[in-house]
Order: sequence, then C-alpha cells, then structure tokens
Amino acid sequence: MCGTPLVVPRLLLPLIASCFVLLAACGDEGKSLPDAAAAADANLLVDVAPPRETIMATRTLQPGQFAEGAMTGGPSDLALIHLEAPINEMDWNIHGHAGTGTQNVFEELNKMTVDYSFVPSAQAEWYLLVRNSGPQNMDVKITVKLYGAMQWAWL
Repeated sequence: MCGTPLVVPRLLLPLIASCFVLLAACGDEGKSLPDAAAAADANLLVDVAPPRETIMATRTLQPGQFAEGAMTGGPSDLALIHLEAPINEMDWNIHGHAGTGTQNVFEELNKMTVDYSFVPSAQAEWYLLVRNSGPQNMDVKITVKLYGAMQWAWL
C-alpha cells in the first residue's frame, strides 16, 4: 500500500486544482492582527490593549428625560461608546461647550443601538448625552470603554 500511487478520478482533477489556487490566493499578506469588532476596526489601539476603564450602566429614562456623562480627554485618547435601547426612540449626541455655545460633534435620532468610536479633536471636556424621545419609559444600556488618559464622570 505504501508504494501504490494515488489514483484520482479525472473529473475531480479540475476541482482539486482550483482548491490549490484558492489556498495560494488566501495568504495573510504579512498581517497578523487579531480580529476586532466592526466598530473598532478603524482604530488599532483596540487590537493592542484592553480598555483602561469600562463604564457600564443601565439608566431608566422617562419620556424626554436624558442621561449625560462628561469625557475629559484629547487627541491621544479614545472612547468606544455602545448604547442599547429596547425601541428605536433613543436620541444621542457628543457635544462640547467651547466659548458661549454648544458644538455638536456627532448626533443621531431615533436609534435602538449605537456603536461609535470617539477620538476628541482637542483636549477638553466632551459630553455624551442620551435621551428618551419616545412616549414611554425605557431602560437604556450605556457602555463606554476608555483608552489613554480619557476620564469619565456622570453628570
């Protein structure tokens, strides 16, 4: 049996050849980064280290009520924000208060889930605001993963 050549039916030869071509084309291109969540793929810090701190809370919000937290940090910091509501009646934004006005960094209305990677444009205090825009009470899950020197405080 050891000296017997392998006999492959002629119909299978094209299939076997195409498998070898596919295997050769699927190289790793020299990259060895681990897989990351889709929202985190844009920032390599997420693949390098776990967050320095994770904020997790569930806030019960009445119609029109909001929860707000302050993130203090700058361009070398990162906050990965994940929000979940039971229905798509959650409004949220990140904003700042430079000078006498309010500057919205990013805002979305009527969402059920949010995954957002926030890197501050300047060293400052930035605010995450989550609001119930629906007609009934809702529990909103808030998770913020902090990287670098970013600090968090509930307001």
